[in-house]
Amino acid sequence: MRSYASDTALPGGKYEDGDEDEEGTARREAYEEIGLPMDRDKVRKLCLLDAFLTGNGLIVTPVVLLVTDNALNPVLNPSEVTHLFSMPLTAFLHSHPSQIPGWHFGISTRILAQGPPDVPPPPRVGYAEGEGEVGGKEGRYYQFRDVTWGQGVVRMHRFLTGREGGGVKPVYGLTSAILIHAAMVGYDQRPDFPVFAPGQHTVQERIEWEVTNGAGPLRRAIEAEGMLSDWDEAKAKL
Repeated sequence: MRSYASDTALPGGKYEDGDEDEEGTARREAYEEIGLPMDRDKVRKLCLLDAFLTGNGLIVTPVVLLVTDNALNPVLNPSEVTHLFSMPLTAFLHSHPSQIPGWHFGISTRILAQGPPDVPPPPRVGYAEGEGEVGGKEGRYYQFRDVTWGQGVVRMHRFLTGREGGGVKPVYGLTSAILIHAAMVGYDQRPDFPVFAPGQHTVQERIEWEVTNGAGPLRRAIEAEGMLSDWDEAKAKL
């Protein structure tokens, strides 16, 4: 999305006319951005995850797809995608890379490998064991910060990718939240770090607050569809 340009993100975007449903939107966006085939035999839907609320008041429904054809090659849309990489889903259940089964995290010694003499080395990146700046290029593999959101606070998680020396941003915010949840569902396992801030409201409670008190796109969409009175009636019955 334009609101999060240059961030590390999952394929996806807004619903457009012609999309059948959330799955249709996810498939179209993935095809447009990384060339993921629309073929439902080669790329099968596993499930839809619980909805998430973005910082600018949009609802995002993650769609989990399984690529069954290992011969598929991505085709990046250069106007939307600069890099494409993968990380093991278990990486989002651990606060230290040494705890992630079977993954050799690309820490400084790998990122700083020298290329040919005529190619300048990438920027120096350090991964300290102590505290570091959230969102910056230095610090621990996993960090978080709690931000004020609506009527409360929300915990924002950040994971380094090992590719920061090449200009790739850490996985942060909404993308981290989706991947943490997907890992919890897929592995039926809790992370080794607290997922929520103390007193953090549920997504459902935050959506209700956005509709009732907010002035963002969610509230405007409900008003435009003439659904506000139905919303108020439903709330009154709870």
